Amino acid sequence: MTVLVKVKKGKTYTLGIQPFTEKSGDDSDELKLALDTKKYSKSYDSLQDQAKALKAYIDTIYLNKDNADYEKYVSENKEAVQTDAYKTFKKAFNDNITDDISDADMKKYYEAYKSAAAEKAKLDAEAVASYKNKAVVKLTYSTISMDDISEKVEKYADEYLDNSENYDSEKAKKYALSKFDSIVSSMEPKEAEDPAEVSMVKKDGKWTVWQENDYTNELEEAFAGGEVY
Repeated sequence: MTVLVKVKKGKTYTLGIQPFTEKSGDDSDELKLALDTKKYSKSYDSLQDQAKALKAYIDTIYLNKDNADYEKYVSENKEAVQTDAYKTFKKAFNDNITDDISDADMKKYYEAYKSAAAEKAKLDAEAVASYKNKAVVKLTYSTISMDDISEKVEKYADEYLDNSENYDSEKAKKYALSKFDSIVSSMEPKEAEDPAEVSMVKKDGKWTVWQENDYTNELEEAFAGGEVY
């Protein structure tokens, strides 16, 4: 039987174990085990490699930031994941703002979004579990919300119509989108209500995000699609 106990680095503990017996009235003595976490500091420090890997993954894939830890800790097809991230942004943009956009303009808006998110997004990653080649990293984060961007775009479109003699929704949309760079650069990041618990797996001595996990989708939807809840 495997028992997991949550402890803090640098602390000492006494673990009490009461043996189970099937005989009624046969009370066994409690076993006590001393646990000094200082002895495992090296193991704890290596546990945080997964946290560094996740932060480097987000920085590199979604925020277009240089992070030396990516090459050191991450095993991933960078180009493929970045392509998926763009598709997620495009879908979120189409769903929340407008779907009548050329691919060239969409890529321009995505670059502006990533640039603003790189400046404003906040990440706090901590590995909370690790066994063999698997790990779980708790991620507390905030980033720019697509809902907030959509509201700003709509306000600029309304502003155009309020000051125009002709009700031309296409011109209003064009005017609003001309403000996209200033909109995203002025956004305050929105914090997720609950941390994500991201599963990671080790391949070829490096870490990658487990793609079959719901929290993997949350990462992409949050940092590429601006869906923050």
